[in-house]
Amino acid sequence: MQLYKVCLAAGLLLPSFWAYAGWTDPVTPSRNDFGAIGLIQMPSARMAPDGDVSFNYTRIDPYIFGTVNLQPLPWLNASIRYVNITNRAYGPASLSGNQHYKDKGVDVKFRLWKEGYYTPDIALGLRDLGGTGLFSSEFINATKRVGPFDITLGMAWGYMGSAGDISNPLCHESDRFCTRSSVNNIDDTGNFSFSNFFSGKKAAIFGGIEYQTPWQPLTLKVELDGNNYQHEPKNNNQPQSSRINYGLNFRATPYMNLQLAYERGNTLSFGVTLHTNLTKDVVALKHDPAPEPLKTAAINPAETDWDKVAKELSNNAGLNPKSIYKSKHGLTVVGQQTKYRDRRKADERTAAIAYNATNERTRQFRVIEQNQGQDITETRISRERFKKIHDHDYDFNKRPELAYVGNTEPIQGKQVWHQSYKPLSFSLNPGLNQSIGGPDGFYLYQVILKGGAKLQLTNNFSLSGSISANMFNNFNKFKYDAPSKLPRVRTYIREYLTTSKFGVNDLQATWFGHPTTNLYTEVYGGYLEYMYGGIGGEMLYRPLGSRWAIGANVNAVKQRNFDERFGFRDYHTVTGHLNIYYQMPWDGITAELDIGRYLAKDKGATLTVSREFSNGFIMGAYATLTNVSSEDYGEGSFTKGVYISFPLDQITTTSTVERGSVGWTPLTRDGGQKLIRKYHLYDVTEQRGFNEVQARDY
Repeated sequence: MQLYKVCLAAGLLLPSFWAYAGWTDPVTPSRNDFGAIGLIQMPSARMAPDGDVSFNYTRIDPYIFGTVNLQPLPWLNASIRYVNITNRAYGPASLSGNQHYKDKGVDVKFRLWKEGYYTPDIALGLRDLGGTGLFSSEFINATKRVGPFDITLGMAWGYMGSAGDISNPLCHESDRFCTRSSVNNIDDTGNFSFSNFFSGKKAAIFGGIEYQTPWQPLTLKVELDGNNYQHEPKNNNQPQSSRINYGLNFRATPYMNLQLAYERGNTLSFGVTLHTNLTKDVVALKHDPAPEPLKTAAINPAETDWDKVAKELSNNAGLNPKSIYKSKHGLTVVGQQTKYRDRRKADERTAAIAYNATNERTRQFRVIEQNQGQDITETRISRERFKKIHDHDYDFNKRPELAYVGNTEPIQGKQVWHQSYKPLSFSLNPGLNQSIGGPDGFYLYQVILKGGAKLQLTNNFSLSGSISANMFNNFNKFKYDAPSKLPRVRTYIREYLTTSKFGVNDLQATWFGHPTTNLYTEVYGGYLEYMYGGIGGEMLYRPLGSRWAIGANVNAVKQRNFDERFGFRDYHTVTGHLNIYYQMPWDGITAELDIGRYLAKDKGATLTVSREFSNGFIMGAYATLTNVSSEDYGEGSFTKGVYISFPLDQITTTSTVERGSVGWTPLTRDGGQKLIRKYHLYDVTEQRGFNEVQARDY
């Protein structure tokens, strides 16, 4: 009967389609209550635009949903979700006070088939994957656009399919699909319950229509809900008068949507979604200095002011020069790029300054880019070719390459300028430590002010450290020390963050080496991070322009005292990993596999997969599996998380190579934990990567 009503509603709406035979505007995908692309409760097969990020809040009694939805790839959509169950307590009042129960989960949806003229989008999805499993579901569905209508039809198992109006067709293929278990043990949460996928004796059909009204900001929705709300988590069943839900979505601004719906035949819901897109520049306007105009008058090299040239290289080209060399037919600059992520822009600005500082006898400009005192790449620019490109004197069907990027060659010529010795530098930055979704309080935080200093004793040897001051902190509410059968290598976080107002965050000596063309090394020792001190080393083999790199690190460390001063606790260990990196040939994806020993002496591997968009934003996820069982690991079952790294020049009006990041880890546990190292050679040698070299191909 309910399916009949949806078909009847579709029949009433479809005649209006002929009034829009010339309709050209697509139906803009919107979010459902769970923050995913969909109808009202149910998902559609649609994907968000590539690189989309949204923040969703929905209130439908007794639930409050808070979701971050991500579109890291055109065919993959994922959500991180918290649910506040407002009529259930989190735990004993002595621990949680009057806090409501909080559930967290991860949803993913894969596009199996892209919509064509006759065929629909087809998607397969998993809800509450690797979470508590309270809302776990699986579905397969299809969505097709017909004029101003987006029509969805699908089948759901688990929570979304609890109406059970059909038998599970997979149950006839194997008895394994006939039984669906529930998560009863907290130590089982966070695991992938593969045995539950698409299982249970019953499933449900769901579907709906989203209608794009002639008023562009407004869409209307109607759906057949696959849930009957009689199997709600925490014995929290809800009355349902109808499986037909009605709703509307209003796009108030390009970055905000409002949702209103009438669900279960008796309940109103309200939601708001804020969204942005990582493929689009946040701050496109930059107040960088204009490139140096080329001089037309002949230059007498003897009159060149090399101090002025060095200043222009720093201020205009973003190249902090260490030394400048002049030969009969060439000019070589050795330095570090500190401003322009786009090395093509840096090359053009550097070439203009070098052109103005020399005459026509200087035929080639060389830039040896360093990082941490190590040669990373050498860029060669032809004077003649640069002038032709600058004057647009070339065949526009084939623009010549401005620069050649290769390994560094011996420097030729006489040193005409060298940076004065300035060994000491200082920094002052804010910092944030946080915990989300714990029983002590939904959001625990510590705001710190970190003052740093660096003493550069030689080109490749330095002493650096930082002192942190506790500015604001509510970690004193952190009472729940989750049970752990492992050495407490990270779960003493409350003690570290609350014992002292001031602490030595890190204090270490670091030596970098470059023994062969493609091999880089570092050795370090001291107070390496706020929880551990010791000694360690890393080596990395990274051929220039290669998609792959391989390295290893090993560290002997001891746990520091809680006051973050200079004392140590008894616990010590040796930790290290073999690191394998690969830049994949599609979509800017990079994979990193780390295999080795972790701080709690467990052994296993961490897989990190990230995607870098053209404007520098990076979206990534990681997971660690070790030889520790789910029971010994405790709640969460294994270490996992997601992060977004962003160039700071996306939120400022000046260019910079510096980056910031935000991340989410559902729980801090002791298994699968790494040492926090200050430097990573893969990051130090970033410009040797395949993608980075290819980005400079004109």
